[in-house]
Amino acid sequence: MELVWRPLTTADIPAVAALYNAAEAVDDTGELLSEEDFAESFAEADLPRGSLAVLVHDELAAYGLVVLRDNPAGTHRVRLDGAVHPKFRRNGIGRELLARLVASSRELHTERHPAMPLTVSTMVESRSAGHVALAEEAGFTAQRHFYELEVALGESLAQVPIPPGYEIVPFSPDRDEEVRQVTNTTFAEHWGSVERSPEEWASSFTNSKRFVKETSFLALAQGAVVGFVLARHYPVVEETTGVRELWIGDVGTLAEHRGRGVASALLSWTLAQGREQGYQRAGLSVDTANSTGALGVYERAGFGVARTWIDFGLPVSLG
Repeated sequence: MELVWRPLTTADIPAVAALYNAAEAVDDTGELLSEEDFAESFAEADLPRGSLAVLVHDELAAYGLVVLRDNPAGTHRVRLDGAVHPKFRRNGIGRELLARLVASSRELHTERHPAMPLTVSTMVESRSAGHVALAEEAGFTAQRHFYELEVALGESLAQVPIPPGYEIVPFSPDRDEEVRQVTNTTFAEHWGSVERSPEEWASSFTNSKRFVKETSFLALAQGAVVGFVLARHYPVVEETTGVRELWIGDVGTLAEHRGRGVASALLSWTLAQGREQGYQRAGLSVDTANSTGALGVYERAGFGVARTWIDFGLPVSLG
């Protein structure tokens, strides 16, 4: 096959979404994305130098994105996303695409953070044997495992009382900056976490169409935010599966308030409110090596493992 390689543009969004959905129909990762979702990710990417479209006779055969983060600390971890259309697989496209994305990551990293080590990473659903083999063949190694958890929002949900001295209130825009700072403090010691800048926070939450403030809640102690549940909704999941899902994007409690039932109460409250608002299922992702006891909180709330994702990483030489 004669391949044409070029950067992606926003005009490619419909073709990228169609390719992704064709791949998802085969791979069954449960990760459903719409054109609007890709528009958000494209808006945050350096498309001219951090993306690739692979064309065969003007048909999109594969795409790739380099996803950079603000404020890296210690090691700059750059995520690589992409997919090859099922009918173009086993032609070496994925191997070449991954190599080119690594090269682009090195170039962008050298310009932005030349004194910092670079690791590129890619997330792979554990049952995707071909994707696992591709990552391992390219020298990537499994660095972390994440459970994708789900719970049906039925009448049997356990109701956890709010601990004395705390109150739960809805998220409100006037607390936006306070919540950003509290989440940064809460996740400071979490593996792979970086401090969210005001710009990244706005794109992920307050300015994102996927953020649902009506089912996002805060725990207060003496009027100050000490815990949070921040939720999202992806309409494409409902359109594709018929299930209205509430995605719990972030859950956390400041270290000095852990072990008191704050997170359990917040989560219980959020699930109950989500059920009242017509959501049928809730989902979230958790690091299996999380040291805060988060997995136990989710299991007690009724969540069970639906899938396992592997974070594959590759340290990149800058010499």
